[in-house]
Amino acid sequence: MKIVRQAGALLMALMIFTACTEAPKRVTFESLLHEMVDRDAIASFPEKEYRCLQASSYNRESVSPDKPGWFADSDGIGFIRTEENDGRKEWVLMEDDGPGAITKIWAVCFYYGLKNTTGANIRIYLDGAEKPAIEANFFELVKGQDFVKAPLADESTRAGNLYMPIPYAKSCKVTMDNKAFYNIINYRSYPKGTDVETFSMDVFTKAKKTVAEVSETLEKAPVATEGKVLTADMTINPGNEGILTLPKGSKAVKALEIEVEATNHNLALRSTVMKANFDGERTVWTPVGDFFNNGPGKKAYHMWERTVTPEGKMICRWAMPYKTEGNIAFENFGKQDVKVKVRAIVDDWEWTDRSMHFHANWRMDPAYPTFPIFDWNLVEVKGKGVFVGDQWTVLNPRQGWWGEGDEKVYVDGDFQKNFPSHFGTGTEDYYGWAGGVVPTPADEFSKPFLGNVLVGNPRAQGYNTCSRTRSLDAIPFKERIKFDFEASCGTRKSWHRLQYSANSYWYAIPGAKSNRNPLPEMASATTPTLADIQAEVEEAKSAGFVVDGALECENLSTFKADDNVTSDKKISVWGEISNGAMKSYWFQKKDEAVSVKITEQFEKRHLNLCAAVGPAMGVYDIYVNGKLKVTQDFSSNHGGMTTPYVDLGVCEPVDNAFDVKFVLKKNKRAVKKKEARVGLGLDFFLLK
Repeated sequence: MKIVRQAGALLMALMIFTACTEAPKRVTFESLLHEMVDRDAIASFPEKEYRCLQASSYNRESVSPDKPGWFADSDGIGFIRTEENDGRKEWVLMEDDGPGAITKIWAVCFYYGLKNTTGANIRIYLDGAEKPAIEANFFELVKGQDFVKAPLADESTRAGNLYMPIPYAKSCKVTMDNKAFYNIINYRSYPKGTDVETFSMDVFTKAKKTVAEVSETLEKAPVATEGKVLTADMTINPGNEGILTLPKGSKAVKALEIEVEATNHNLALRSTVMKANFDGERTVWTPVGDFFNNGPGKKAYHMWERTVTPEGKMICRWAMPYKTEGNIAFENFGKQDVKVKVRAIVDDWEWTDRSMHFHANWRMDPAYPTFPIFDWNLVEVKGKGVFVGDQWTVLNPRQGWWGEGDEKVYVDGDFQKNFPSHFGTGTEDYYGWAGGVVPTPADEFSKPFLGNVLVGNPRAQGYNTCSRTRSLDAIPFKERIKFDFEASCGTRKSWHRLQYSANSYWYAIPGAKSNRNPLPEMASATTPTLADIQAEVEEAKSAGFVVDGALECENLSTFKADDNVTSDKKISVWGEISNGAMKSYWFQKKDEAVSVKITEQFEKRHLNLCAAVGPAMGVYDIYVNGKLKVTQDFSSNHGGMTTPYVDLGVCEPVDNAFDVKFVLKKNKRAVKKKEARVGLGLDFFLLK
């Protein structure tokens, strides 16, 4: 379906923004399109409240942060169920009772192998209808090769992203007609009774003009022109700051343009910190380069909220409202003079009880070992607001894949459930593209809401930067939000290192607090180089990996095994084994057992176990001194180690010992495993 391009993007954008100053009584396809490009709307807590939720193909072995499997890989095969529709078998990817609206669909655009770029068909059923409202080839739909065109659907490095909203009044179900593969669906869930227009192709056809206007506005990303223009040309000496004082009254910064000049420009982008204070609250503290996806150095790109021109001008279009007063400051934490040129457009703002301050936080830490895997916290906020984006920069010491970790976003009631409402499928998937091969600079791109801004060369070695911002898929929170990423990559070794620096962007009602504090020691330090992190890796290699306090199973002489249980073959894993060794056993049939006595125990202890997981592993009953402690499934699509550890609870010794027994109950992965026998790999116990 051809989209007609219109001239006059700036005028059209102004018309769209003006039309959206009041929330419509009904949520419609067109009202959502208008909202997508309304920069003021996102700076106010939603008048029509909704929850932002996510369905994805994440591995269902991940059930709880305190259970093994929390960091399970193979996140491309999960689904809700299969069902028969019109004689077809379909895999259900997402369903919601409604009212609601799909706001984003991502899919990898190869299917169980890079050569298959056809994949399966997607069907979107609305309001319980037997016939789908949308039926298309999945890849063509998300890549903008069907009736939705760029930028509302567009290809991005072996993947595609559909941003066209799909509202529904009663219910929504998304299926594909072949087995599930990597996909993520974001959607809004509105309160019962919310008046929502259900999408149809007739609705789309009638809205063609709005679709074209919004598409052009997204691509042009016009800068606001209405308001008072403030400029400042500052020379900031080391340890000093320059301040741009904003007009008093209820106002909002509608556009911010910044240029930084210094002898060492790249270093100045990290050591020059942008700070914002609104109504007595410090809401922004971040190196100016990192705020604009340029922490490692200048890199041009163009997104909806931020742009860096080839000349290095940095442009921000997020609205930054304040009720009475505000200022934007730049502090020089470096050792060289820095010149900062600032241009801000400030306009009147009607401050209401829904108005929010803009926040930007930065986190950077020393380099991390890539094993054991853990959840790295981007930000946690207590208060009421809306999460609108992030940027993620990784310094990778070697050629190879630096990502792999899933995002896990907890919002409000998720904390009681101890499970996130957003569970992703991989770092690159979250940022709208796909792996399959190690990325190169040819994979760089920027779209309105997505950017693979910088890829290390060669093959992802060095600095890599991704960014995602949110409009219709923004995440409201009423009390609390926590955003984690798994710190995971292709090389899972205790000696391997990655260094992260990341920004979070969010709005909040005044009074919200985050766990991100200023980091002057990081901003003032020399930007780490590839040589720096490579030296850390070499130093760590010589140290070896031994878990502190581990009771190594390979050193225990008290193991006993049933006659048919053998230890003739080592179990291989993806990850690292404490002290470089573990006990490997192979079982022939159900109810065979292995036991070990942990002797010289004179008091109650809390026992934890680290063991291997993988396709050849099985399901075991684990007893301590004759008492069943847990039935543990060690089977997994990928070989690895239990993180977190298996919790055997507080145990009381019998005859000054803990007698731990493993009894095979079943082999869950018989179809997939190459080894006919069932494995059990025991690395170590921890006694506390």
